[in-house]
Amino acid sequence: MELRSLCLDTNLRTTRVRLSHPDRNLDTELLADATERLLGFAAPFVDHLRATGLVPSGRLFDVLSVDADQKRVKVRVGEHDHLLDYGQVQNLLREVARNARREAVARKPDPAGLSPEARWEHLYNHGGDGWEMGRPTPPLQRYLTAQPILAGQRALVIGCGRGHEAIVLGQASEQGAQIIGIDIAPSAVQLATQQADALGLSGSVRFQLQDLFTWTEHDPSQQGAYDLVVEHNCFCAIEPQHRDDYVAAVAQLLRPGGRLVGLFYPHDYPGGPPYASTADEIQRRLQAAFSITYQETPTDSAITRAGLELLLVAERRASG
Repeated sequence: MELRSLCLDTNLRTTRVRLSHPDRNLDTELLADATERLLGFAAPFVDHLRATGLVPSGRLFDVLSVDADQKRVKVRVGEHDHLLDYGQVQNLLREVARNARREAVARKPDPAGLSPEARWEHLYNHGGDGWEMGRPTPPLQRYLTAQPILAGQRALVIGCGRGHEAIVLGQASEQGAQIIGIDIAPSAVQLATQQADALGLSGSVRFQLQDLFTWTEHDPSQQGAYDLVVEHNCFCAIEPQHRDDYVAAVAQLLRPGGRLVGLFYPHDYPGGPPYASTADEIQRRLQAAFSITYQETPTDSAITRAGLELLLVAERRASG
């Protein structure tokens, strides 16, 4: 679920949180214990307010309001409201936003003994797809809209989920381009197909139930069949011991000179998925088959991932 807004009141010791998801919305109030925990995560933000003189040393703000949709952050100190620069403070508020979402929506443990396919299907069927924003992730939407594919070219979106990025690419690309999304969860493929059909894109954007790691074994015609592979949350969803297999599989699907465009999520949170990684590890593993041509830390990530995501473009080497 995507955090749309929060309002933390240090006097009442309450926090109002609004979240959205394609299947449901949530507007809830967190009480004193949860608000105290969130204040612990707000320490870097409070230090920033004290350093800039908005809050006296030893004091807290009275009310913090975050509107992630409008990119607006406001604090009330005494009787005065102060509008802050969203881009300047979003990284400082990331852990507040991330943990507010966790406090509002507790994730139940997954059933034991499930295969990867069954596990992801279970998440889709039981509201466990908490990463789902209900829209394309902003950094990839920006990049794919500016860098679509041409008529006759083929693109593949791996771990496509509900298909948001595949659909954005289909809408931006020339007529005659082909976009395919694959996922191992039947419900994801069904939901993505329904969305593409509703937008009249069924001729150019298709979705298939496929396993990234075994697809070319079953269908050798897929080897080198794509000009572009798009990645979002696939690398971090795979158990770390299979990451080199991931790189090999993506390289096998791309033609020499083809591009991998990925929005990666390097982080150090325990557990998973999403599993922890570093930007250095991602780059090192990719360099086995790719030459990295562009990378950035996006400034337009969702606030729960502000400052953590890595937008990376890599070209498959002929020898990869």
